[in-house]
Amino acid sequence: MNTADEHRPPLRDPAKSSSRADQIRQRVAVLSSSFRTLYLEWFARLSAQDFDEGDVAAILDAAEAELAGLQLRYRGGGITEAGLAYGREQIRDLLERVIRQYAVTATTKRQIRHLITDSFERRLLNSPGRYTQDWFSYHEAHWSGHFGHLAGRPGLNAIEIGSFEGRSACWIVQHLLTGENSRLICVEPFEQYEDQERNFDHNIRVAGCTDKIVKLRGRSQQVLPFLAGESFDFVYVDGSHLVLDVLQDAAMCWPLIRPGGTLVFDDYEHPLFPDSFGMSAGPAIDAFLSMLSGRYELIFADWQVALRKSGGPNESH
Repeated sequence: MNTADEHRPPLRDPAKSSSRADQIRQRVAVLSSSFRTLYLEWFARLSAQDFDEGDVAAILDAAEAELAGLQLRYRGGGITEAGLAYGREQIRDLLERVIRQYAVTATTKRQIRHLITDSFERRLLNSPGRYTQDWFSYHEAHWSGHFGHLAGRPGLNAIEIGSFEGRSACWIVQHLLTGENSRLICVEPFEQYEDQERNFDHNIRVAGCTDKIVKLRGRSQQVLPFLAGESFDFVYVDGSHLVLDVLQDAAMCWPLIRPGGTLVFDDYEHPLFPDSFGMSAGPAIDAFLSMLSGRYELIFADWQVALRKSGGPNESH
């Protein structure tokens, strides 16, 4: 049982990473150091709308060169297919932010859109199902070790906030919610790209998970208030990583979990990149846990954080 006081420090030293977190970081930190330096500088300027037409050519040249470099490293075995997809998406996100700059002309915006379509179009991974990204497979063995005991238990209820294309949802159903009458509620607005929901539906169908997954289309703040309190055994929070959104998801999920149930947060680690890519949920998770002193048991804290809600049937009081 966690008996720390309300002012305890973060779960780990921000200057250090666990070995598991370091391994994951190596898999997703695929952009070259030179491009990453420019990327961070550009992000800061884009966020401040401190960008003009003269800056665009440098970004486009660097983006195309970085993409070519990523493809060479992938063909040479230097990065995985999932790493290539992640790197491509980071560059695409940067270009889409350029399009939203007020100072960039309509002609240049059309040029960038054509470049995105020609060179940065989303591609399906060479794996079963219709997946454009893989952010979950490196958690599978870790989850099996910590949560595998749930497999076969009847009547388990779970929630996933942020399902994207259904990769983690299918794994949860196939490996944890295997007992009779178990189900997973997937909360996802399906706004990230045009075919996202179609891919999700296809993936859960071919994985044989349709009967155990309930898809609730919408944002978590809209959906969670309609779910019954203390009726869920497992909740996975992997939605928006904006600090206030993570805090709101945590605060809304906690009352839904049964005593003894599990709450998992993704991306506790520090960010590789600003904003949407690699954005750390860590500060929000630390803030939330500082208010739960003595009400949870920490299962693990590395790239993710997992808690067991106190008051379960096996606990002494």
